[in-house]
Amino acid sequence: MNDKIAKALYRAAALTFEELGFMFPSSDLDPLQKYASVDALGCVDFEGPYTGRLVVRMCGGVLPVLAANMMGELEPPEQRLQRDALGEVANIICGNLLPSLAGAKEVFQLKTPRAMAAGEPLFPVPGTKPTAEVQVGLEEGRADLLLFLIDAPQE
Repeated sequence: MNDKIAKALYRAAALTFEELGFMFPSSDLDPLQKYASVDALGCVDFEGPYTGRLVVRMCGGVLPVLAANMMGELEPPEQRLQRDALGEVANIICGNLLPSLAGAKEVFQLKTPRAMAAGEPLFPVPGTKPTAEVQVGLEEGRADLLLFLIDAPQE
């Protein structure tokens, strides 16, 4: 895994969770966060100088809190709105990450973010491993971010 890409992915995710979700991200996971189960998966595909997918897994019941914070509500919104919030988070993280990897002048086209079904392959090409994978501690849970790149930058 490319360490530079993983650091950029973590920075983009942490900034998004701080600014959009009003959460305090941590790179050090406690046991509760580390072993939290996956609650929801979302992804956004993209094309440009290289193509790929960013997958966001929310674990440990964090998604309802994130969605409520994003909407300025005290109570978690309905499931559909939580999935929309997850898609928006994936979209923003991806949109902030790609220029830091390819340069500000490069153009990427992000597809519509979507929820993923349990058991769905994380990437459409079987056997493909993530180029970068990071975990972000959030509240009692975490977010896992997996970046799949085709023609990934080599450094």
